Amino acid sequence: MSRHFTRSKAFVRLSAVAAAAALVLAGCATDATDDASTPAPGGDAPAETIRVGYAGPTLNNAFFVGLQQGVRQGAEAQGFELVETNANGDAQQQFNDAVNLLSQDIDALILTPIDSQAITPAVVQANEAGIPVFTLDRGSEGGDITSFVASDNVAAGATAAEWIAEFLTERYGEPRGNVVNLVGLIGTTAAADRDQGFKEALAAYPDITIVAEQEGAFDQERSLNAMTNILQVESEIDAVFGANDDNTIGAVRAIEGAGRLVPAGEPGHIAVIGIDGTAQALEAIRAGQQTATIAQNPIRMAEQAMQFIADHLAGEDVPENFAWPTFLLTVDNISSPEALEYGLWSEDVE
Repeated sequence: MSRHFTRSKAFVRLSAVAAAAALVLAGCATDATDDASTPAPGGDAPAETIRVGYAGPTLNNAFFVGLQQGVRQGAEAQGFELVETNANGDAQQQFNDAVNLLSQDIDALILTPIDSQAITPAVVQANEAGIPVFTLDRGSEGGDITSFVASDNVAAGATAAEWIAEFLTERYGEPRGNVVNLVGLIGTTAAADRDQGFKEALAAYPDITIVAEQEGAFDQERSLNAMTNILQVESEIDAVFGANDDNTIGAVRAIEGAGRLVPAGEPGHIAVIGIDGTAQALEAIRAGQQTATIAQNPIRMAEQAMQFIADHLAGEDVPENFAWPTFLLTVDNISSPEALEYGLWSEDVE
């Protein structure tokens, strides 16, 4: 991915305005009787507001509500004019939204792709127009991206696998047992990376078996249905990995519906670990239903992405890939100073 773009049109316009102002100043007298609209010697030309387009994926997922809030707060902090859209989970609509934003005189485009391939033509169009593209939480398969801000999803998946191995070792005295894998939305980089990290790490434990794997699609209802079907077939399940907390909440609901919900810490508990740190997941952890989550912080991630936009448009280098740290939350540390310092973002969403 390219990290250097042609300077944005906003930066070019600002340069042109400043140059024009300098020419006017060079040919004009500057006594006190000059018109008040004439710039004073050495004065700056009025800055032109930077306009940023955000093509959001959906607001039917708490994590993306957090991202939207961070984008808005970041835009306000940077003094950007923000133009935003919501594709409601439709990849084609998001492509159309992105193309429409490109026609609205924007200086930068920020995307959270629903489908990493479907969004690529929009990224290429932005490249051809000289508009820098930034991706947040999810990447694009093609085109040049100036900066991609996300958690290290491969590492997050690996963390879940290692946590499950520790849980099973504590239960059986060795890392063995049966695990369900509820994968995320197929076609997204986040789902693919988390699945990759999970399976690669779990491969180090040959006696831990993935007895079922279905797409939860980052959706509670689909995960509920998938887990309900799995429970009807699999009588022995020790743990569930959900690629996000909507997957895990759906799984918990299915486990409860099947009459197999045992509180955490008691014999027979099916350990459930997800990713994100949503409010529902935190509530379920405190209630002993979900066992753990690997928290992200979408609000701060999005604010960081907006900072990178400001830096890039000011001519500064920004990282091609920026990994926001994650934080493993369990009932033992959910109220710890460390967890509070990291930020329980879902409790800050307005």
